[in-house]
Amino acid sequence: MSMLPISRREVIASAARLVPAVGLASLGARTAFAAGCADPDDSLRMSLHYTEASPDAGKTCSVCAFFTPDSGGGCGQCKIFSGPANPKGRCDSWSAKG
Repeated sequence: MSMLPISRREVIASAARLVPAVGLASLGARTAFAAGCADPDDSLRMSLHYTEASPDAGKTCSVCAFFTPDSGGGCGQCKIFSGPANPKGRCDSWSAKG
């Protein structure tokens, strides 16, 4: 088995290119989270199949019994998640306001 010799300079140069790339990927993930109302990695939301955009226009968080709208028109609050929810979103616990 033949190994190609790699100089210390090449290793350092490769690492110098890798660090900014990892930082940019992390920034992209934070920006995507900021664009939505909820953390996409929240296990409760995942188990209830929460989505930021409901596939059914008649069943959105804005007309759900567990949703409290934000006075500014942004993300409201969900009583199930105890946190922010997109008014246009939906999950499996959706229930019509009575």
